[in-house]
Amino acid sequence: MAVEYIHGVSLAELRKYNPERITEDMVRDLGHKLIESGKTVRDHGLTISSLTLNGVMLKDDDEIVILSSGINYEDVDEREDVFIVAKIMAQLLAKNPLSQRLYDEDRLRSSKYVPIVGVSKDLNKVLSEALHRNINQRYENLEALDAAIHKLPPVAGAELCSQQDVRILEDGQVLSEKAMPRGRIEYGFWALVILVIIAIAMLFTTNIYTVIFGAKSDKLQYTGFSFGADDADDDSLRAPSAKLPPREARKPLQTTYGDLKINRDDPRRSVIPPEDSPAPVKKVLSPKGPGANFVYIEPGTYGFGRTGNNQSHNVSLSGFYINKHEVSQAQWNRLMKPARVSEVGDKLPVDNVSWFDIAIYCNGLSEIEGLNPAYKIRGVGASRVVTCDFQANGYRLPTEAEWEYAAKAGKFFSYSGSEDPADVAWYRDNSAGKLRQPGLKDANAYGLYDLSGNVSEWVWDWYDANYIRALPTFVNPSGPATGTQKTIRGGNVMNSEGRNLNILWREKGDPNRGYPFVGFRLVRTK
Repeated sequence: MAVEYIHGVSLAELRKYNPERITEDMVRDLGHKLIESGKTVRDHGLTISSLTLNGVMLKDDDEIVILSSGINYEDVDEREDVFIVAKIMAQLLAKNPLSQRLYDEDRLRSSKYVPIVGVSKDLNKVLSEALHRNINQRYENLEALDAAIHKLPPVAGAELCSQQDVRILEDGQVLSEKAMPRGRIEYGFWALVILVIIAIAMLFTTNIYTVIFGAKSDKLQYTGFSFGADDADDDSLRAPSAKLPPREARKPLQTTYGDLKINRDDPRRSVIPPEDSPAPVKKVLSPKGPGANFVYIEPGTYGFGRTGNNQSHNVSLSGFYINKHEVSQAQWNRLMKPARVSEVGDKLPVDNVSWFDIAIYCNGLSEIEGLNPAYKIRGVGASRVVTCDFQANGYRLPTEAEWEYAAKAGKFFSYSGSEDPADVAWYRDNSAGKLRQPGLKDANAYGLYDLSGNVSEWVWDWYDANYIRALPTFVNPSGPATGTQKTIRGGNVMNSEGRNLNILWREKGDPNRGYPFVGFRLVRTK
């Protein structure tokens, strides 16, 4: 291992002790150097996905050196390196200690990018795309980010992003001036409190409940506070049982809380059927078949994760039913709370739904149709555990192997159904980034639509970058036993022709959250 003494300062020290040296021109130039260094690192099979301001040294000649602490030895998507370069640029440009919290890595990954005040709007736009929370929306690689920075107009004369009416709070929220809490008395709030007090007082001191919900002839009367009747009052309400009129003629007692029926029948008798009546029959739902929107995929073998010249079969699958189309917003809204979709439309595919919510949807739909739910869900929140009974006849997500088998449909195209993506897919070049109603493009050989493009699709499997290369089983594989992220397949309207739209491309996502342009389709074993 070679060790080199470096004379210079880290970017963290530069920001802390010499912030006046940091200009937008300097940061743009630094961005180019970071990108070149990142590309060199990737050429050696490494990444800079762990890089921070402390991991970059600025030498006396303004050249940079990346320390080994910022280099990651794992196989990481290049768009993570794009995020890291943009993060460092943003952290340098945010000189105010309070605003620096807005560009902390954890916050950038979970919240929308906030433009940096005093920086050109053009650079803010580039950083916004590079720091997008959804990895699918970022620049595809470091080369694309470098090109975007090169195209920026000169800083001199550029329109800068101003503070306007934005205030930055200590907790990292961004509020407009109009949305800031007011210090004056909220008269509407106190008026509502007074009305509630008056309503409670009337409930206990008048017969207002009877007036509202009782007979129309009842008049409002003051009864005073009475939380329990004394013995004299109680006796005045009693009548000898011998003098009670026949049941048909009895009238309910009038109380300040409405009608109270006297001499009720024992409610337990209502569950005992008369001797001459038949016993109640419990209604049993008949299981519903998959329907015309599902296609049965015959059992078979194929090359999982293989295409082109490497077509040898390595996986054997049982038969299953799969939906021709992705689940629509109307179908989702029938059972679930409407999602924050990218574009509203009952016939458009639902997106931005979490993997765990999809499991709940599958079980709910199965129960409605009299099927045995495929999923068993235990726990709540992020600690939920979901197991799958692949022999159940209920709805579920396809395994990754099932999804790819259905997408290939016995062919070796780069996209599901064709070598030309325009025939079978909605993607960036022909969709203008807009979702489309499923089924408008050509189907693949199995009669399935939009397995390439439109929305990407969640599958059952946990994600492991090396899973397909080291399959633990070759019969009905269902993914790694454990993991932290679930697999996403298929590409979407934000992907261009090529790798990210390719039938073999694999993405990953947190199962607890939804992502724009990521939806799903259903399968059934029986």
